[in-house]
Amino acid sequence: MKIFNLLISVFIAAVALTSCSKDDAQIDDDIAAIKEYLSSNGINALESNKVYYEVLTEGTGEQCVSGDTIAVKYKVSTISNPDVVFDQISDNKAVVFFLPEVPTTSSGAGVPIYGFQLGMLTMKEGGISRFYVPSSFAYGSNAIGEENEQYANLIFEVELCEIIHREKKH
Repeated sequence: MKIFNLLISVFIAAVALTSCSKDDAQIDDDIAAIKEYLSSNGINALESNKVYYEVLTEGTGEQCVSGDTIAVKYKVSTISNPDVVFDQISDNKAVVFFLPEVPTTSSGAGVPIYGFQLGMLTMKEGGISRFYVPSSFAYGSNAIGEENEQYANLIFEVELCEIIHREKKH
């Protein structure tokens, strides 16, 4: 029985290590593609937690932090097809998102994708920024956009319209 448990433990560790190295290789590929895109387009972006960003209009309000509920307008394209917007919230409406206290890779139900969460933490209320998000921090192998692209590195243009409320820290 001990040998069986040891073999199971070794198998689980091997699977975990294989998954980590695959994820590490994908993020490395994503970052290289984003850097190439930025360089070839003459874009001087800053980096925070592997998300590249440009401040298009500096906000004058409070700095966005984890735990905030925010109202934003955005549009999304991919670095492989930056002129084709495949999702957007703009004009006179905004969408409300909750930024978890600790950024999480679990999105949905009012929680945006991980790379978007990280990008928002670089913004002030009233600001407009552009984020370059690695596929590993977005939809990964899930196909998106008109071309059903897998491992798509995303470009978000985001306006932080309002910080609606802030979680109280005790």
